[in-house]
Formats: sequence, C-alpha cells, structure tokens
Amino acid sequence: MQRIFYLGPHPDDIVFSCAGSVLADVASGHEVTLVSIFVSGEHAATRRAEDEQAAAALGCKYLSLDLFEAPDRPEISGSLGLFMPYGPPHLGITSEVVTRLGWHIGAGAHLVAPLAVGAHIDHRIVHESARSLAFAQGLSLAYFEDLPYSLARYAVARRLAALETTVPTLPGTERASRSQELAGYRDYLCKLPLMKRWPPGLRAIGSHIAARAVFAADSQGQRPGPRPRLTPKLRVVSASLPARIQALRAYQSQWPLFADSPEALLARLVGYGRSLGEPLPDTQTYERTWHDHSLVPGEEPPPTR
Repeated sequence: MQRIFYLGPHPDDIVFSCAGSVLADVASGHEVTLVSIFVSGEHAATRRAEDEQAAAALGCKYLSLDLFEAPDRPEISGSLGLFMPYGPPHLGITSEVVTRLGWHIGAGAHLVAPLAVGAHIDHRIVHESARSLAFAQGLSLAYFEDLPYSLARYAVARRLAALETTVPTLPGTERASRSQELAGYRDYLCKLPLMKRWPPGLRAIGSHIAARAVFAADSQGQRPGPRPRLTPKLRVVSASLPARIQALRAYQSQWPLFADSPEALLARLVGYGRSLGEPLPDTQTYERTWHDHSLVPGEEPPPTR
C-alpha cells in the first residue's frame, strides 16, 4: 500500500483530469487522498460539498486546504490576471501551500500534481508547491495533464516547452507556428458553453484576447531551480465505470461551463485520452502523467524506448 495524494488546484480538477487513475489506485489498495488547495468565495461551501460527493464516489479520502483562490488574492487583477507567468508575487502563497501540505504529507508519499497546462496561476502555484515539497521531503512526483485545458490543441506541447525539458515525440507534444497555436486555443474557448452567452462577434474577440494572455504566460521559460527531467507514463484506465460519471456529475456548478451534459464532457475527456496511444476497446482510455526525476538526488529516469 502506498499513500498517494492527488493535488487539485480547485474542486473538479482531479476528477476532470485523472479520475480513472484515482479509481485504479483505490482498486489496487492504495490510500488515496484528493486534495483541493484553493477553495474560497461565496460558493466555497457548494464547491466543497461537490468535492466531498465526488471523493465518496471514487472511494478516496478528501482534504480541502481552503486557501484563497486567485480572484480573492491581492496580486491578481481582473479576469485575465488569472493567466500570468509565475514569479515573485506568488512566492508567499506558494510557501503557504507547501507549509499546509507538509502538515498532512510525510515521507514515502507519492504526489500527483498539475503539469499546469493552460497558464492558470493557481495551477502554476500548485505545480511549484509540489516540486518544493517533493524536493524537501524526497518524495516521488508525477504531473497530470490538466483537463479540460489540455483539450486545446498545442496546449500540452507549449507547457512542456516552457519547462525546458526534453521529451520524446508523442501525440499532443507537437508544436506549430504562433498564429496556429493562438488559433487552436481561441477555437477551444469559442466552443465552450461558458462563452456561448456572448454574441458571436464578442465571443470571438474575447476568446482571442484570452488566448493571447494564455500564450504570453505559457511563453515563460523555466524558473530557477532543478530543471525537470520528465518521463511520460501512459496508463490504461476505465472509461465507463459508474463511479467515474457519478463523480463528474457531482460538480453541478462546473460541468455546465464545459459541456451540455456530464456524459458529453466525459466523452470529450475520454476521447482526449484515447488520442494519446494505440486503439483500445470502447470501455477503456488512457491517462498520461509525466514523472519528474529531477528532485530526488541520484534518481535517473528509465531509458526511453
């Protein structure tokens, strides 16, 4: 049995991104804890209740740190301020996250944290916090591909490039021109239900402005510290377990922002996973994580085949 902590910047991030892996780890007998880092604002109680319901469906433990989300912190200005490079203004909250996590996570634990695709600053803070905690305690650390952000074409590849790490050529790791990558993210945003409340012209302009902010934040190079040495791991998980759709349905305040139904959202998430590897039966999909070998002294990644 291993103690595994899935670190979600907000409620829903773990279930959207890697619920299949959580279910597989629980089924394998591991002690799994879903951790939501940032939960604040007038809807905090609702979001926390949704998290608790989802964790119960997945059969894992649940922990909320109840720290202020980005819109409730002073270093964030406006909605586009959610998408910014990680830097000195975020060191204080990062230190707080590391300290709070350290109260609950000890030697021998395995961390699964966001790769921080999509440039949301809360995702970047949790990514950096996980690296700091893993380095300080000598913990193993892997990153999940943040969904639904990773549905945007080139988003994962751009994030991997920003980390200045060498990775093999795999589905979803290809780059394109700046205009193509901007168009990929703009098109992803335009199709989201949360954007359909705007008239088509304003929707296109707003999506383009948001895409430029994300692109600028994604263009930040690797910050000081050990440069990540990443090994991808493709895991076959269930695409159709009732517990998975039950956990997804729990987030009634969130899934309508991304799809017309929980089933439609699950189909998109499963479809993304199935695009990452060889064809699978309809009942299965993939989830990809990136294991960081730069934080434990002497640890080397396995040879790439």
